[in-house]
Amino acid sequence: MAYYTNSDKILQAVLSDVRLSEVAEYNPDDFDTVASAKDSDNPIVHAVAIIVEKVEQDASDKEIYNEVSNYLKNNI
Repeated sequence: MAYYTNSDKILQAVLSDVRLSEVAEYNPDDFDTVASAKDSDNPIVHAVAIIVEKVEQDASDKEIYNEVSNYLKNNI
């Protein structure tokens, strides 16, 4: 039986949104952990993983914004 952290469960809840998965063109079943999502080549999946991870680390909104913004600027 797999063990999932709260962050993994939050990630799965966000990525399982049908509209988001259609627009961003990914299969939510491919990403069951934050680590697997951060390894994704899909920038939306990776960005969601960054957000979930940083929230878990109690990062400030500004830190989260800066990291996600820089990631997206460099990868889209």
